[in-house]
Amino acid sequence: MAEQLKTELRLEAALPARTETARTGTAGIVVPTHNDGPNIGPLLGRLLDEPDVGEIVVVASGCDDGTIATVTRIAAAHPATVRLYVEQERSGKVSAVNFGLARLGTPVVVVVSGDVLPERGAIAKVVHALAEPGVGLAGGRPMPVNATSSAIGHAAHLLWRLHHRLALHRPKLGEMIALRAEAVVTLPGTSVDEACFQALLEGAGWRSVYVPDAIVWNRGPGTTADFVHQRRQIHTGHLWLRRRQHYVVPSLRLGLLGRELWADIRTEPKGLRPRQLAWTAAAVGMEAWARLLARLDYLQGKENHVWAMVESTKAPTADAHSLGLRHS
Repeated sequence: MAEQLKTELRLEAALPARTETARTGTAGIVVPTHNDGPNIGPLLGRLLDEPDVGEIVVVASGCDDGTIATVTRIAAAHPATVRLYVEQERSGKVSAVNFGLARLGTPVVVVVSGDVLPERGAIAKVVHALAEPGVGLAGGRPMPVNATSSAIGHAAHLLWRLHHRLALHRPKLGEMIALRAEAVVTLPGTSVDEACFQALLEGAGWRSVYVPDAIVWNRGPGTTADFVHQRRQIHTGHLWLRRRQHYVVPSLRLGLLGRELWADIRTEPKGLRPRQLAWTAAAVGMEAWARLLARLDYLQGKENHVWAMVESTKAPTADAHSLGLRHS
């Protein structure tokens, strides 16, 4: 991928660069993105508002929407902070992350997916968590902006509440993670997501911490097919991670998962009402089906280093508050 991405995208002549005051933030940001045009502008705007952010590297892979044009305009306005690299054909999120991390020289690096939106101050919270001795990796709490008035929206919120509950037992990090520069490792090409960072860093003696008040808004799948497809890809990756790194993510511990599901049903408002119970049963069924398909993929030796895009997750995530969503 280094060969593919060695040329930085030139800023358009029609967009003259402005004078930008040098930033003093200690965190460098890597944003891997694929067709996140509706969200990339609000995301970069949020990152530029964070005082802890010193550099931003955007790696745009196989984009054929407005992502590159939007980042180009923002980079022209912030030439000392924002750099854009373009990969014509996708080679996977891990390759993009490895490439971006190699181009940062900050004491802390943060990986933020191009389809999410950190809440104001969330970057500072995960960065500051690394100040504790021995901590090499910190991650925030992803929360969906999907409306809760449908079965699929209910499934998205249930899934991320369970991830939150599991992460309180043992960190389960993703969507937005911060690493100390000295702890950064090159992810193997066979890995598919941030869980591999945890496996490698914890194996090297670093600790991972979960920062539940560092909220990062995302959009869960909007259809049953997309839900199953996304969960299938993720679970397949976790099965390969267990085999290769001997690392078991908390969601593979079915006993713990079942206990937290029951706790969520009992404590969540309306959780025991018939409609909510039916929606929860449907979500469990979709997850079970996705895991079965993933198991078949794994047994057949299939790996998804380059994930197929899940279309319904690509809508902007900037409307969390307009939907009346809050975290507890």
